[in-house]
Amino acid sequence: MMDGQTKQLIDVVENRQLPFLERYFSRFPLSVRKTVKYIVCDMYAPYFSLVKKLFPMAQIILDRFHIVQLIGRTFLKHRIQRMNTFLHQGNTEAKKYRHLKKYWKLLQKNQSKLDFEKRLWRSSFRAYLTETEVVDRLLAYDDELKSGYTCYQDFLYAVQTRDFARFYALLDEDFRRLPTYYQTTIGTFKKYQNEIKNALELPYSNGPLECLNNHIKVLKRNAYGFRNFYNFKLRISLCFGTILFQENKKT
Repeated sequence: MMDGQTKQLIDVVENRQLPFLERYFSRFPLSVRKTVKYIVCDMYAPYFSLVKKLFPMAQIILDRFHIVQLIGRTFLKHRIQRMNTFLHQGNTEAKKYRHLKKYWKLLQKNQSKLDFEKRLWRSSFRAYLTETEVVDRLLAYDDELKSGYTCYQDFLYAVQTRDFARFYALLDEDFRRLPTYYQTTIGTFKKYQNEIKNALELPYSNGPLECLNNHIKVLKRNAYGFRNFYNFKLRISLCFGTILFQENKKT
């Protein structure tokens, strides 16, 4: 847990299961919990029920990274599915499989960040091509994949520009031409519309917390793990200059 404004680490808990978190936060008076205005979290369902139950005045902000991650994984699944259909259909179709497999990162990349000027030798295509030209050739292989790519990039752009009106308009489009897992993703977005609206209109995110979490994982790996959670928590405090809540070593 981290303060959204000061980026100061508040505490590290050893369990994220709902009963444990309820017991942990119930130690704080309701009057204190009512002062919490915003809570940023991912799409982990217990967090939502926890906030509604213990923080009655708080608004939930869905972390922007996880919004992008969800639609990104949906398109990634689509590409793999369509790519595999080319695998056993002759040499010409097998080339499409290899191309889609080799240049998958360009398809996942934000369209506005694709290089459209510098041409490099692409041995698979036997031609000098820019990144945008490679993507155009890949999308020409399948109309359905091209539609999925457009859907992915549209949502990506809406999040990048913090344009909720555009994001909301995309939810009303007809995606029945795409595989069913797109409908699942769109359904999730519709379910969490208010939380996504907060994410696009407010400045808070889990970025600093995710960065700290990565440092903690590196620390744990370099130490070959910790047998005692209290010692692990103390090491985190020492490394990152943060005084965590005092805790009895036996608990």
